[in-house]
Amino acid sequence: MKRAYFWSLGLIVLATACSNGTVGGTGAGGHAGNVGTTGAAGTTNPTGAAGDSGAAGNVGTTGAAGDSGAAGATNPTGAAGNAGTTGAAGNGTTTGAAGATGAAGTGTTSGAAGTGTTSGAAGVGASTGAAGTAGYSTNPNRVPCGTKAGQCECQPTLSERKAPAFPPTKITAPQGLLFRFMNNCPMTLWLKFAGAPGGTVMLPTKSTQELDMPTLHGRVTAYKNAAPGGAGSVEAEFFELTADPGKALNYNLSFVDYMGLPLEINGKGPPASCGLTACYSPLADLVKGCPTQLLDAANGKCMSMFSYCNNAAHATEAFCTSLDASAAATLANDAMCKAGGTLAQAGSGAKILGCATGSFWSGSPYCCAKVNRNAANGTGSDNTQNCTYYKTQPYNVYAAYSHSVCPYLYAFAYDDWNDQSGYHACTGGTGADITYCPGDP
Repeated sequence: MKRAYFWSLGLIVLATACSNGTVGGTGAGGHAGNVGTTGAAGTTNPTGAAGDSGAAGNVGTTGAAGDSGAAGATNPTGAAGNAGTTGAAGNGTTTGAAGATGAAGTGTTSGAAGTGTTSGAAGVGASTGAAGTAGYSTNPNRVPCGTKAGQCECQPTLSERKAPAFPPTKITAPQGLLFRFMNNCPMTLWLKFAGAPGGTVMLPTKSTQELDMPTLHGRVTAYKNAAPGGAGSVEAEFFELTADPGKALNYNLSFVDYMGLPLEINGKGPPASCGLTACYSPLADLVKGCPTQLLDAANGKCMSMFSYCNNAAHATEAFCTSLDASAAATLANDAMCKAGGTLAQAGSGAKILGCATGSFWSGSPYCCAKVNRNAANGTGSDNTQNCTYYKTQPYNVYAAYSHSVCPYLYAFAYDDWNDQSGYHACTGGTGADITYCPGDP
């Protein structure tokens, strides 16, 4: 930030020093000023006047801005904005992620100050670079979808699927529940769940497998690189279900701990509730916009704010206490949350982010969801009315990112409040088709 300021000040001094000189007819822009009897810029002739066409600095028409100018979150022309009081510049991708400690840039409306021309981009980030620890002031991903006013997040549909269709089943008369698994990812996966033959099911890339299961309860966890417990094995994703033939088939896709693999669960059965929950992001794009603090690049995962902040090494960081003030205000002013008392009594930091067991937030889904989403309409019974969710800071930036990439999934513990989680309770369900990387061709 200081370097950008000194560059700007230098340009102002140079412009003042040259304002009384005689304009040369053919002067060209020099490195530190426009001087000399012929209009050419120089640093040693204090009486030289700038030529009519002399350009400031030696940067071309697309010169980049100063190193510390941050891109404004809502200004597509790269102007430095006032989003996030501690936001850093983007990292140069199309959705440049924020740094942890950078300040907002000081550029003009057409580009940040620095050595570049007026078309220079702010900072080192992309023009859409997001702010950092406090996030951007307005979430650009919350835009209307569907046909209903007030809806900014829409349920996924099978039309978004790019994976091939399942082949015809070889189990034509299952005795229990028929689960068909497809691995459309570019690597082998190992699935671990209760009742799995041999404890795990290996799924080579571009393969399918079907199982006739008497029942299935708990998590189905996918591992990559090696079987669970093997050298280099990485837990990549999980979903949860409770399945009993003729009774219930309940399932959800959970990103409450991290995002690691896109997944589709398509329940089978007569009720309309046996529907679809899915993330159709291509695998290569899944974590591209993950907030900087949360990115586990080595394992290809985006960690949740709760997972990150529940670590004592991070618990007191501003990033991890970013919802505390909003939570305190909610406790004081929302009649449905006043039972929580003070912030110290209710719990702060990671306890809010995880709606943690043993805290007030665990016993109040409404209050925890309202604070994590910063939802003006924290209550409500219409799950299409979600435009106010994750719109204005402070909010859970991991949940906001997750929902922008994969609508309708669990990004924190009570994301099913007002049915934003993609949870399905399928009475009479007969099984499900599960596809990993369904958005990949």
